[in-house]
Amino acid sequence: MLDFAQLPPEINSALIYSGPGSGPLLVAAAAWGGLAAGLHSAASSYGSVIAGIEGGPWQGPAATSMLTAAMPQVAWLSATAGQAEQAANQAVAAAGAYEAAFAETVPPPVIAANRALLMELLATNFLGQNTPAIAATEAQYGEMWAQDAAAMYEYAGASAAASTLPAFEPAAPTTDPAGVAGQAAAVARAAGASGSDSAQGLDAVPQTLSALAGPTNTSPSPANPTLSFGGIGMNPEGDGIVVGARWGICWRA
Repeated sequence: MLDFAQLPPEINSALIYSGPGSGPLLVAAAAWGGLAAGLHSAASSYGSVIAGIEGGPWQGPAATSMLTAAMPQVAWLSATAGQAEQAANQAVAAAGAYEAAFAETVPPPVIAANRALLMELLATNFLGQNTPAIAATEAQYGEMWAQDAAAMYEYAGASAAASTLPAFEPAAPTTDPAGVAGQAAAVARAAGASGSDSAQGLDAVPQTLSALAGPTNTSPSPANPTLSFGGIGMNPEGDGIVVGARWGICWRA
C-alpha cells in the first residue's frame, strides 16, 4: 500500500478525480447480478426436472444414472449463483468505497486556489503584513493534506476488502472422457467386420458366375426300348418322341 501521508494533496486528489469513477464498477455489478439470476433460474429449472423424474414413470438404471449425473450439476449451479451474487455485492461495495473517498477528497481546484493565494501573499509581503494570512493559508493546506491522506487510506482499505472475490470452481464433468475414443474404436471394428463380409461376398461372385456359364448336360435320355415299336421312336435331334411318322406328330422334351 502507498504511504499516502507522504504524498501532497495535489497528487492524492488527482488520483481520485482522474480515474474512471464508479461507473465501470456498477456495470460489473449489474453483469454479475444478471449472471447470478440466470444461474439461479437454471438451478431451479433443473431441480424441478429432477423432482419430476424421481416421482415420475421413468424408473430403472438409466433414470438412476441420469439423476446421479444431474444432481451435482444442480448443486454446482446453486453454489456458483451464490458466488456470482457475492461478486456483484463486492463490486457495489467497491463503488461505494470510491464514492465515499471522492466525497472526502479535496477537489483539485480548491487546492490550486490555495497554492495560488500563497504565491500572491508571498509576492506582496514586502513589510511582513501578509505573514498571518500566509500562515493561515499554509495551515489550510496542511488540513487538505491530512484530509486527502485519510480519505485515501480509508479508500485503500475498503477497496481491498471489496476486491476479495470467491474462488469459482468448474463444473464436474458428466461424461466419460474415454467415451469418444471407445466409440471411435467400436465404429472401426464394425466397419472392418462389414468390409470383411463384403469381400467374402464379392469373392464368391466369380465362382457362381463360372458355375452358371459352364457346359450343361444336353445329351438326350436314352429311348425307352419298349416304346420303339409301332411307329414310335426318337426324332433325329434326340430331344423328342415321334409317333406315327406318316402323320408327323412329335413331342419334344
